[in-house]
Amino acid sequence: MFVDNVDNIENSSPVTGVLSESLRCQYLNSMGIQTWFDPSLVVPQAETVIKQDEQSEVIQSLNRVDVNSVSAPRSVDSTHVINETKPPSEKTNNGLGVVTSRIEACEMCELHTVRKQAITGQGNVNAELFIVIDAPVKDINDENALLNIENKKMLQAMLQTIGYSLSSIYITSLVKCRPPEQRVPQTSEMICCDDHLSAQIKLVQPDVIMILGELASQQLLVSQKSLTDLRLRHHKHLGVPVYASYHPQELFNSSENKRKVWADLLQISKHLNN
Repeated sequence: MFVDNVDNIENSSPVTGVLSESLRCQYLNSMGIQTWFDPSLVVPQAETVIKQDEQSEVIQSLNRVDVNSVSAPRSVDSTHVINETKPPSEKTNNGLGVVTSRIEACEMCELHTVRKQAITGQGNVNAELFIVIDAPVKDINDENALLNIENKKMLQAMLQTIGYSLSSIYITSLVKCRPPEQRVPQTSEMICCDDHLSAQIKLVQPDVIMILGELASQQLLVSQKSLTDLRLRHHKHLGVPVYASYHPQELFNSSENKRKVWADLLQISKHLNN
């Protein structure tokens, strides 16, 4: 199977287990990721070693996703996907249901006055990998969307390079209501949702949290450092290892950011496979 662009990744067969090196390179190439090693990405805390045979690939430009010519990615419904090999406990399902009800009734910040509905979280309640972004965005094709169609496709491509998919992870946002006019969420709004996010993390009990984007990383890690300084460092939140990386939107037309995300994903993959 050859995956020649990001659009086709969504339509390819689900990836499970460990990817072969050739298939991994195909996914990386579809993202426009150069698979030779860039020593400048290494920091003292990073222990990942990139294999030599992944250093020979030539960088390809990302095929730009045309949302008008492709069908929308399969939506991960806001009802939780069940891992067939490990059914979620009744406690987890009931607990997330309680959290969802609390979020939908929350009036702690002004966002509740402009929301049509709260966007709580999507994915596998048994997820090893828990992904956090700053805020849901508007998608005319999906009222429950956390990401727009382009960013969802890019995230799917990112996950598939380490053998995961949108249905195998859990994704949520720091704020549970869309800010008006697609504006950046305010610090006070994110703080108001802290308890909701903490409850979700405690119920899902992931092995790793991946936080996407500088704003979200700074808020979750309670830091004013840049994403450059937060990446590839060892962090923890509620006892769970946290890796900061780039938001999918920041990968389009940026080969440098794609290489950096690949380094971040290698760190995460190493942790998950230990």
